[in-house]
Amino acid sequence: MNQEQKRAHWVSIVEQQKQSQLSIKQFCTDSGISYQTFYYWSKRLRVPDAMQTLHPIIVDEHEYTQALSVNITFTNGIRAEFPATLSQAQIRHWVAALL
Repeated sequence: MNQEQKRAHWVSIVEQQKQSQLSIKQFCTDSGISYQTFYYWSKRLRVPDAMQTLHPIIVDEHEYTQALSVNITFTNGIRAEFPATLSQAQIRHWVAALL
């Protein structure tokens, strides 16, 4: 089940609980649903999904400089410094881990 299907599934369950006129605890018990999972999804459905924003990373390479490190500053203020000897794949891996 992908995220969109999960979201639709839980929208349906939260709506069923509202229409049942049962307390959330009783509804979850009767339906065999974890109380914590119900609350997780009901809260998640109230908050819109965060917008993803892509920020390009521009690498400016000059023949006359030989950097010892690669410095990246993200829009959220995190600053990362990587050894210049890392491959692009390794840097991508670590950047993904930081985001």
